[in-house]
Amino acid sequence: MKRILYVLTLVLIALSAVYAGGSNEESGKTTLEFAIKETGSTLEAYKQIVDSFNAEHEDIKVEISDYGKDYQTLMKTKMATNDLPDLFTTHGWAVALYGDYLYPLNDRPWAEHLFPEIRSTDTDREGNLVALPMDIDITGLVCNDTVLEKSGVEERPSTLSEFIAACQKIKEAGFTPIHIAGKDPSDVAGLFSRLSLSILTMSNTHSYAEELLDGTFDWSCYDEVGNFVLSLVENGYTNVDYLTADKSGTYRGLAQDKVAFAFQSNLTIAEVRKLNPDANVSMMEIPGYTEGDSSFLISGERDAVGVWKDSEHLEEALEFIDYLAQPENVLLVAQAYSLPPSMDNAEVTDPGILEILDQIKGSVVTNHFDRMYLPDGMWNTLKVYGTSVLSGEMSVRDGSMMMQADYERLRNNA
Repeated sequence: MKRILYVLTLVLIALSAVYAGGSNEESGKTTLEFAIKETGSTLEAYKQIVDSFNAEHEDIKVEISDYGKDYQTLMKTKMATNDLPDLFTTHGWAVALYGDYLYPLNDRPWAEHLFPEIRSTDTDREGNLVALPMDIDITGLVCNDTVLEKSGVEERPSTLSEFIAACQKIKEAGFTPIHIAGKDPSDVAGLFSRLSLSILTMSNTHSYAEELLDGTFDWSCYDEVGNFVLSLVENGYTNVDYLTADKSGTYRGLAQDKVAFAFQSNLTIAEVRKLNPDANVSMMEIPGYTEGDSSFLISGERDAVGVWKDSEHLEEALEFIDYLAQPENVLLVAQAYSLPPSMDNAEVTDPGILEILDQIKGSVVTNHFDRMYLPDGMWNTLKVYGTSVLSGEMSVRDGSMMMQADYERLRNNA
């Protein structure tokens, strides 16, 4: 009964959202529904932009529908009935989840200003740009160069074998090579996700990218990822409390020059510098699989906005997204996350953001493993898998079998 009531509640919320916005006509105005899940300063940034747009347009009114924590469930309900908002944020899933419902934006005048490293994230396999990314959420491997120097590691490792050799030197020098905040399952999932890219998809000679995309991947090959991570623990390359530590421990370890690496995002660097402004920490590329393979960064957006291709007010929706793509508006949303803007014509003055942009240039980039190669919903599977394998509750082989089961189930339900 509780489940039935919950579903009915979601349906009522969805219906109320439709009647709150969408195709209403009010006082001769075309009303557009703009559905979002963002909160805090990002929500306020969008509200500011919408208010400015509405003040400048007598014939169009944009209304924000805040779906909150039920956003994804409501959007799936709307996709099932092909009754979507005129515009909506895609929370990193523009191509994989929403691609079939989005209007191609390749010919918009602002598209040429997108950094190629982020444009590719929101471009499908047919070359269609399906959403306007607002920021660049670059991630890789957080590195403390002071620890590397004191450990005798002369260069940042570019392959996994070099990474293992560096970890051994760091351990022998009395430092912690890798800090894992295992209390947070998302931190563990991020570790496995990053290494999955290196081991399974980014190699020139050892890639299963196509198989993961078309559903023919042999999941026994995923054992290599689990075994590699377990070897890091077994060789003493991680913090001893890797199952119970939290991210504050990672921040302190990096700030105090006790930890060399963390498989975390740029947000970690910001937190470390709050503790120690002089800490020599930055984002390094994730090592490639073997010699001859490129190291790489992960490029994904926190925010992107798409236009429903079957909107009754497509012309007006495109007018709003063109407005949203103005450099000052892109910068406003990106700054809410302290991230670089997605466009090269946005004026950036923040030194930290300029540092990230400089790092991106010339790097090999890819999307997140789960967003690009796994069906929607498997981030939770990665969290369960990662913590279970690390704790010994599940063997590597059993873990791969669980990943396979969820992969097949979620692909079939897509």
